[in-house]
Amino acid sequence: MRKQFGKSSVPLHPAPGVDENDPRFLAAQLQHQVANAVREGVLVRGMTLEQFVLSESATSLQPGLTYDRLIRIQRGETLMQLADLFSWARRFDTVRAILADERNWPAAANRNSPS
Repeated sequence: MRKQFGKSSVPLHPAPGVDENDPRFLAAQLQHQVANAVREGVLVRGMTLEQFVLSESATSLQPGLTYDRLIRIQRGETLMQLADLFSWARRFDTVRAILADERNWPAAANRNSPS
C-alpha cells in the first residue's frame, strides 16, 4: 500500500484486521485519491511538485506549504489538513470531483437507502 499511496488511481486495500468502513481507512483512502489528483494536476501543468510549491500562486493559495510537507502528505506520512483540501479543491477540478463523488462517502450513501 505504501508504494502506491498518492501515486495511483487504484483504490487502497485495508490492512489485515482493518474494516473497510473504518473512518480512519476511509480518510486514508480520500487522502490517497486527493494526493494522486494533486500530483497528476501538477504534472499536467508541466511542473514538478517542488516547482508547484515554489510557484507564487501556490504559496499565495496555501501559505505554509513546503515541499517537504507536501511530499509527506503525498506518501501518507502526514495527514492533510482541511486547509490543504480546501486549497487544492479551489485549484484542481479533479479534487472537487473526488469530494463530490458520493462513492467516497459510503455512510452517507447508506443513510439515504431505505431500510
